[in-house]
Amino acid sequence: MIDIINFAPNGAGDIWITIILWLVSISSVVGAVVLFTILLKLVTLPFDFMSKWSMRKNSVKMEQMRPELEKLQKQYADNKQMYNQKMMALYKKNGYSMFGSCLPTIITLVFFIIAISGFQSYSGYQNRQYFYDMSVSYNNVAYAGLEIDNDFISRKNDGSIVINKEKLFDNEDHIPFYKDGNFAYEIVYNVGTPTTQENGDLLYKLELYTSNSYVIYTESFITKDDGVALKDKTNIDWMGDVQYKVREEGLLIKNSPLASEENNSLCMLRNGDYISYNDVKNNEGMTPEKFIQDIQQEKSAETYRTEQASFLWIKNIWASDSPTAHPIQTDWNTFKATHGYNASGKADIGPDKYASLIAKLDYEKTAPNGYFILIILTIGVTLLTQIIMSKSQKAQMELQTVDGQGAQTQKMMKWMMPIMMAVFAFMYTAAFSIYIILSSAIGILTTLVINFLVDKKIKKEIAQQGTEKVRGRIHVKEEQPKEQPKAKEKKNKDDKFAHASGDDFLSGTASKKSHIRGRIK
Repeated sequence: MIDIINFAPNGAGDIWITIILWLVSISSVVGAVVLFTILLKLVTLPFDFMSKWSMRKNSVKMEQMRPELEKLQKQYADNKQMYNQKMMALYKKNGYSMFGSCLPTIITLVFFIIAISGFQSYSGYQNRQYFYDMSVSYNNVAYAGLEIDNDFISRKNDGSIVINKEKLFDNEDHIPFYKDGNFAYEIVYNVGTPTTQENGDLLYKLELYTSNSYVIYTESFITKDDGVALKDKTNIDWMGDVQYKVREEGLLIKNSPLASEENNSLCMLRNGDYISYNDVKNNEGMTPEKFIQDIQQEKSAETYRTEQASFLWIKNIWASDSPTAHPIQTDWNTFKATHGYNASGKADIGPDKYASLIAKLDYEKTAPNGYFILIILTIGVTLLTQIIMSKSQKAQMELQTVDGQGAQTQKMMKWMMPIMMAVFAFMYTAAFSIYIILSSAIGILTTLVINFLVDKKIKKEIAQQGTEKVRGRIHVKEEQPKEQPKAKEKKNKDDKFAHASGDDFLSGTASKKSHIRGRIK
């Protein structure tokens, strides 16, 4: 019997799978990842803008409060609670909001989680789709030789055969003959000799083939008839045990649907050469079943390599950019667990049929899917993001705690975030790594633009308020006491008079002006 692999087709996906499928249809696989990233960024841009704008304004206000906060840090170095109270009072006085950026940040985080879920769902969907398409190509080798007239024999979308058995049984000769243009073919079937069951039913086996088919379609049915009155369909119970047997003479037919151009007959591909069944039969004693299976495996591998989504050094963009990952899984249970394949019954094809499906994909089973390049880039852009954020929020980190512990926490986060993103990039697909890198790059750009706009606005406000910016910190000019020109002039005159007349306080000759606490009254 010939293998038929009933790999379950993909069901309806979630909204993100639908969106990515549409993006793939209007661009490419990598293009879809880029467009999906930009789409999510556009959705989160208002919240991201609000968050970063609020954070930058807070940073500038914190710099304005730095002198007072530094004094409080010294004054309450041993009393964190009192420092926090004084700090909160100062925040309120200066309009500093600790929670202005919280809600937008949370919303942005939610969309990040959605992105993880979306890419994970689609990667499973796409890898399952590869194998479904491979199974269709694998099975079509068996189906291809059966002539289709859309009357007695027709096909489903996946290429599988549908037999109109009632029409076959309506033909008294059981040998219908048809002409399609100049090409003639015949449909031959034989219901065989029945086997009597214990309950008295008769078990028949329908065998059907066409003039150019490589295979014979077989299916069992039970009837209470004696095999003569088969036109009475009410007594027929089909078993549904459809199988395909090799029709050896069909392997030698010229002009067959899968005939190679080299010799116009069905051939297997070996080391780049097309070999006919007669060649391997005479030289190697290969069985017809093995010959057909070899062609099925070759068609399966050809389909995978045609559809496979690669990107530069990455073999399969829907697997991790890692030398420990491979474009396909070699183990059936690992495949099911990795890509969420939960089919049962015939669709749970089992290890043997899975092994046959990937038999000609030796390179893809062992080749490294990547070399950690995207993971390294993920670390780099995440670290750069953290450095920019730490510079933007330096004042908050240094002054929000009495002992400056916030600055230490920020230093720790500067390295923890890149490590965490690297873990995500390793665990998930190369497509997700591209998303992280592109999203971070856009985030860095928007942060720099927002910082520039906020700083420009603050400078304008400072200029209007008569403040100045010194060495990157905002300070308010100290108010100098205004000079009293008249008093000064009067004092000078008194001094001259005293000097000229010898009127001196220490000599007792001072003028009769009274001196109270060093001031002239």
